[in-house]
Formats: sequence, C-alpha cells, structure tokens
Amino acid sequence: MRKKVPKYIQLAEEFKERIAKEGLEKGDKFYTEHALSQMYSVSRQTVRRAINILVNQQILESRQGSGTYVATPTHVQRPKTKTIGVIITYFGEYIFPSIINGIESVISSRGYKMQLASTRNDVENEARALKSMLDAGVDAFIIEPTKSALPNGNMYLYNEISNKNIPLIFLNSYYPGMDFPYIALDDVKAGYLATKYLIENGHKKIALCLKSDDMQGHLRYKGAMAAAHDNNVTISMKNVMWFTTEDIKYFEEDRNRILRYINNCTALFCYNDQIAAKVLKILQEEGCNIPEDYSIVSIDDEKQAALCSPALTTVAHPKKLLGIKIAESIFHLLAGEKCNTIKFEPELVVRDSVKRIL
Repeated sequence: MRKKVPKYIQLAEEFKERIAKEGLEKGDKFYTEHALSQMYSVSRQTVRRAINILVNQQILESRQGSGTYVATPTHVQRPKTKTIGVIITYFGEYIFPSIINGIESVISSRGYKMQLASTRNDVENEARALKSMLDAGVDAFIIEPTKSALPNGNMYLYNEISNKNIPLIFLNSYYPGMDFPYIALDDVKAGYLATKYLIENGHKKIALCLKSDDMQGHLRYKGAMAAAHDNNVTISMKNVMWFTTEDIKYFEEDRNRILRYINNCTALFCYNDQIAAKVLKILQEEGCNIPEDYSIVSIDDEKQAALCSPALTTVAHPKKLLGIKIAESIFHLLAGEKCNTIKFEPELVVRDSVKRIL
C-alpha cells in the first residue's frame, strides 16, 4: 500500500512548478504566505512548511522583514523521473540481495522505480554507472563506494552530482573528503566487538585478515587494535594479513601466505564471513581442527556463516534493515530535509567457531 505524501511536500513541488512556469529569476520576490494560503486553500502553517523545504534546497531564501525570494531557479528546471539510481558493488550474492530488497520495498511503495548497477568494486564500472544515471536524470543516488580506501578517480562526477544538488547517500561506507551522508554498520565497533570476544575467551595471540582497498577493512582494523589495547593484548604486525578485491580469487592458491600470517596464533578475526569460510576450508584441508587448533570470528552473519562446519561466530550486519533505512533517508533528502550519517550498532552472534582457552 502506497504511503500518502504529506500535503506540505506536495505543495513544495507545486511551488517549484510555479517558479519554473512563471520564469522567476534569482532575486525575484515570491508570493507571501497569505497569498499562497489563499491560492492553494491551505493553512499558512502548511505554506510555511513547504517554503522551508525550498529554503533548505536553496531554491528560495527568506529575508527577515522583507519576504521570500527566488535563490536558485535552475534547481527547479531539472525534470523529475521518479527514479532512484542505486549503485552497489555486487547485487546477486552474499548480503547484497537483502540490502537491495530493503531499498526496493521502500522505493516502490513511494511510487518510484530503481535503476540498479553493479561495479564489482571496479572504479571504471563505477564511472560508467554514474555517467549513465546522470544522463538518465535520476532524482537521487544511493551508492556503495568502490575501493573506498583508495584515491577516487571519479571525483569530477561526484562534484557534478553535488553541483546539480542531486541528493546522494552512501551505503556501507564513504569516501573520505566527500560531504555526503552515509549509512553503515559501525565498523569500528564491529571490529572491537569481534576481537574483544576472542580475548574474553582467553586468546592472546590473534591474527587479523582484513581488506585493504575498502574503508570497512581499515575501520575494522582500528576497532580490533583498540580492543587489544584496552585489554593489554598485543597484536603483532606479522600476524596482520591485508588483501585486496583482486586477491580474493587467489586465496586457495596462496594458502601458504595465510598459514604464515596465522603462525603461532590461536585465533583469527576475518574481514567478513565470505573470507572466514575460505580460511576455514583451507585450514581444514591442512589438517587443522576448528576451533580446537584455531578459533575464528568474522562479520556480517550472512547465511553461509550458519552453514559452515563449525558454524561461524560473527557480528551481524543489518542487511535489509539498512536498505530500508537508507531508502527512507533518501526520500527525506528529496523532501528538502536534512539527513545525518547513521551507524548501526553491531551485535555478536555466538556459534561454534571459538574455543575458550585458559
């Protein structure tokens, strides 16, 4: 069932159309609240709320004691397509279908459609998707950053989005230096929680296996090191293994590297469940017993985590709930309202992959 759009939001759209239709220019005086309430048969309070939306969008400006004036008429001349551009690293696997399902459920309920693209964590694919959606005139963007820990070569496209005043929210991560809100799991706290659980179970020699080209890996590392510091545990740099997106396909071939990094450790904190499952398989093929020989904890609580043998202890990702929240937030931006960064609190899902040692 479609949610009814509040009257003041409808009215703001009608004000935009009137500005464009009448060809009002920057500095032209707009109608008074009294005149608008008479013209549209609504209360002055409703008119005031609609005007505030356009003031927040920098289409109108209020001058105390003087009235309301047109600020930037070009903002209203871009036609609406009722389409939200969604750019995500992957959409057919792992936790991503649940996130997309959450986004789509909100977008469709508002009478909008979704234009979806996958980058496969490749910056050239991201550029193509951004250009295509800008050309299509999408009304807003929901974007999962690509290789967010590395310098971004598509800054000029993000500058174009900003200059056109197109609403944008980042998903799961963010690009440092870009002034857009983001909605994600609190990755620092997630890394802290996972590592603290290992320490609470008696583990002092802990290895880390983390992703270097995405911000999530750096934030989870920060959390892991903070947990170690707070509990008087030292994590040696020789036990910290960094990998990139391109390295994942070679994990099994490069098993000696993994074995070298976890040497002399009793526990391992992995970047996510996908990596943990690969490491678990390698260790078992090498004759190791999990969790007797090595304890493993990871992040996401993707369905394969519960299907592993032993089932993985992991920090849950909000998945569909995150998708719902980010879609709701993009409509707040479209309505001219503010949207702050939101970080979901992590929750530990305890299963069978961690052994308690004395």
